[in-house]
Amino acid sequence: MLILMYIHNMTQVIPVTEARRILLSLVDEINDAYTRVDLTKNGRVKATLVSPDYLDSLEETIYSLKNSLRDIKFSEKELKLGKLLTLEEVKKKYSNKG
Repeated sequence: MLILMYIHNMTQVIPVTEARRILLSLVDEINDAYTRVDLTKNGRVKATLVSPDYLDSLEETIYSLKNSLRDIKFSEKELKLGKLLTLEEVKKKYSNKG
């Protein structure tokens, strides 16, 4: 049986001593429920356990945002300057018609 201090947005917070006692079931739960567990020591979060899939998803999101930020800022500047194309102009410009 898993003893929880509290659950918030799919995050469980438990003392590290409790996590040690139930580690095998905790690992299965994290993997199956796609959740995270914050481990506390003396009432303060010291570590977080997440599934590999969840971590991969976070890393992919960070990578995508990091590599898109420059283009987004450039587009925002062009938009402020009125440099934009209508949908019809884009279709005409990039159509495969010769």
